[in-house]
Amino acid sequence: MLIGELAEKTGATVRMLRYYDQQGLLTPQRTDSRYRVYDESDVERVRSVRCLINSGLNVRLARLVLAHAFDQDVELPEDEAGCVPLLEMLTEELASIDARIEQLTRSKAHLGKLVGDVTRILETKVGTKIVADCQGAARRGADQAEQIEQVEKAG
Repeated sequence: MLIGELAEKTGATVRMLRYYDQQGLLTPQRTDSRYRVYDESDVERVRSVRCLINSGLNVRLARLVLAHAFDQDVELPEDEAGCVPLLEMLTEELASIDARIEQLTRSKAHLGKLVGDVTRILETKVGTKIVADCQGAARRGADQAEQIEQVEKAG
């Protein structure tokens, strides 16, 4: 498939895919006329790249994670001088991701509670027509907020 089709399948822009190629995150085959050609495995790779970048990893670390996950031929350092800084960087990144997850979990709980409160207002002041339209989403949000609160209390 050509770059436009890959963009369509993954939700990435053509410009983004070219950037991934320049950064070594994606390595397409080339036709004789230098067009980039991708296969189905590149669809999953692009989705992984987007996930890693969107979760805050820098390009260098994303490249390492992708090489380890997809290519299996990444050369990791075998001495202390190489392993220690790499381990520190990876550990810091894991801690950063954990902190973002905690923030997102709290935000989700607050939003779920707000959805529940707005739903109760609609039920008492507006009537059932609007409530019926919003009720499913509101209940899910309130239920998720309660579950999150229970997990936070237990942990």
